[in-house]
Amino acid sequence: MQRIAVIGAGIVGVSVAFRLAESAAARVWLIDGSQPGTGTTSSSFAWVNANEKTPRHYFELNRAGLEEHFRLRDELTGRAPWLSSRGNLEWTEDEAALEKLRRRVARLHSWGYATDWWEASRVNEIMEPNVAFPDPDIPVAFFPEEAWVDAPGLTNTLVQLARRNGAQVRFGAAVEAIELGGGRVAAVRLQSGERLPVDAAINAAGPGADRVGALLGLPLPLRSSEGLLLRLAVEGNPIERIVHTQQINFRPDGTGHILLHHSSIDKKLKDATETESSLCRELLERARRVVPALENAKIDDARVGVRPVPEDGLPCVGAVSGVPGYYEAVTHSGVTVCLLVGRLLAREVLTGEVDPLIASFPPDRFTRG
Repeated sequence: MQRIAVIGAGIVGVSVAFRLAESAAARVWLIDGSQPGTGTTSSSFAWVNANEKTPRHYFELNRAGLEEHFRLRDELTGRAPWLSSRGNLEWTEDEAALEKLRRRVARLHSWGYATDWWEASRVNEIMEPNVAFPDPDIPVAFFPEEAWVDAPGLTNTLVQLARRNGAQVRFGAAVEAIELGGGRVAAVRLQSGERLPVDAAINAAGPGADRVGALLGLPLPLRSSEGLLLRLAVEGNPIERIVHTQQINFRPDGTGHILLHHSSIDKKLKDATETESSLCRELLERARRVVPALENAKIDDARVGVRPVPEDGLPCVGAVSGVPGYYEAVTHSGVTVCLLVGRLLAREVLTGEVDPLIASFPPDRFTRG
C-alpha cells in the first residue's frame, strides 16, 4: 500500500485526496496549516469555464475540467448542491471590445464550445429582467454550459468523502519538513512534531507551494496575484446566472446573495491611494448601474485572495523527476480544473500513467534551485 501525503486542503488538494482515498492501494493524509477551503478557495469567483483559455491544450484541459464537474454530479446520483449550471452572459458597449468578443466566440465555436448570440431585449424577456442594457439591440454572448461553484461547499464535501474512504486529516498542522531516504520522499514532518512515513508527497499548497517546494530545495516560481471579491446581501434573486461586462462581473451566491468581481479593481489593490473600502464602494456603484435592483443591497463580506499562478501562467501538475515520490498540483483556474486534476494526478501517483491532458503541464519545465 502506498502512503501518500497531500499538502494543502484547498479545492485542488482535497480533490486529489478524494480520488486517492478511493483506492485500496493508498493510505492518505490530507494536511493543512489551516482549515480546508479557507484560503484561496474561499476567495475565488469560482466561474467554471474554458472561455478565455489559450493556447489550445490549456483550453482542452479547462473544457475537460468543466465536464468533470458534471461527471461528479452524475457519480453522486445528481446530488451536487454546490454546482449551478445556468450559463454565462457577456456583452460590451465598446466597438473594439465587441469585435474582440466576436472573434473569441467564433474561435470557441470552431473548437466545439457551446456559444450563442442573443439580443439584449430577449435576454431581458427570458433570462435576466433586472439587467439594464444600454440598448435593447445590443448583442449578448451566451455560454450555456458554463457554471459557478460554491467552492468552500464542494471542498468540505470532498473532505467528507475522502475521510469516509479512510483518508486521515491533519488540519492546523503545517508541514515543517519533507524528509528523503535513499534519494526519494520518505516522510513528512509537521510543526506539531508528528512525523508521517510516506512514499509520496503532493504539493497542492496553492500560494504556499513555493515554500513547500523550497523544503526540498525546489522552490516553484510563482507570479501570484491578488483579487477582491465582494459579497452582497440582496432581496430575492436579482440575477440568476453569471454576468460579465466591461466594468463589473456578477454571479449569484445562493439565495439572498451576489458576488462581485472585476480585474480592473484587482489592479488597483496595489495602489497606495486606494483602500479596500473605497474599492468595495466602487464595485457596488458599478453593479448598481448595471442592475438597478441592487440599490438596497448591502455589503455582507469582502475578501482579498491570492491566486497561485505558476511563472508561465499555466498549470504545474505531475511528478518532479529530481525527487522520486514528489508531485505538484498548482494552478490558476483551480476551481475549474480541480476535479479533473484530482482524478488524473491520483492515477499518475498510483500507476505511473500520465494522461495526455496533464502531460503538457509538467513541473520539470521550470528551472529550480
